Amino acid sequence: MAPPGVVPGRVWRAGAGAAMDAGTAAELTHRHKLRTVVDLRSQDETDRSGAPAALLGQGVRWARTPLTGYPRGIVHVPRPSPGHYVRYYHAILTRSAPGGVPELFAALADAAGGPFLVCCHLGKDRTAVVVAALLALAGVPDELIAADYAASGPELAPLVDHYAPKWRAHGWTREDYLVHLGTPAVTMTTWLAELRQRHGSVRAALVDAGAHPADLATLTAALTAGPRSGAPH
Repeated sequence: MAPPGVVPGRVWRAGAGAAMDAGTAAELTHRHKLRTVVDLRSQDETDRSGAPAALLGQGVRWARTPLTGYPRGIVHVPRPSPGHYVRYYHAILTRSAPGGVPELFAALADAAGGPFLVCCHLGKDRTAVVVAALLALAGVPDELIAADYAASGPELAPLVDHYAPKWRAHGWTREDYLVHLGTPAVTMTTWLAELRQRHGSVRAALVDAGAHPADLATLTAALTAGPRSGAPH
C-alpha cells in the first residue's frame, strides 16, 4: 500500500534488479505497469551481479544513474550503530561523485510519469536515501517513511548466509552482518531530522546536493495524489 498522498504503485524499491525472478518481473510490468528501473549501482557492481535481465525482458527501460564515490568506511565496522548509518546516509547524498545526484534526479523526473523502481545492491542504503527523499517531497510524514525503511530489514535478514563470503572477507561474524542488514526506524527519522536542521528542508538538501529544482517540482507533481498534507519537506 502506498503511503497517504502518494500515487499508488508509482514508486517501487528493491535490491539489485539482476536478482529478480521472471515471475516477479512479469507481475510488476503487467499488473503494476512498471516502466523504468532506476539503477544506482556502479559499473563494477553491475559487472559482478548483472543487468536486470528479467525486467529488461519485459520491456522495462533501464536508467543507469550510479551513486558512487562516497566514503563507505563509515559503516565498515563489525556492528555499526544507527548513528553510523545516519552519517553514511548524509555522505551518500552530499559526498557522492560529482554529477551523480543531479543526473539521478533528472532520470527520476523523466521516469516519474509512470511506475518506476529504484534499486541498488541490497536495496537498503542508497535506495533508502533516494526513496525517503522522494516520499518526503510528496509530503509523507517521517514516521511513515521510517516504517517503509524499517520493513526492509526483516526481508534482508534471511539472506545473511547468501552474503557469507562478504562478511567473512571482512572478518565479521554472521551476527555482525545481521546488524548491517538491519533497518531500525530511528536511523531514518534521525537522518531526516538532521537534513532539515542542516538545510531547512529535504527539498533544500537535494538542491544543495545538486538536484535541479525543476526536476524536484516534476517529481512532486508526479508522486502526489489529492491535497498536499502540509507536512514539512
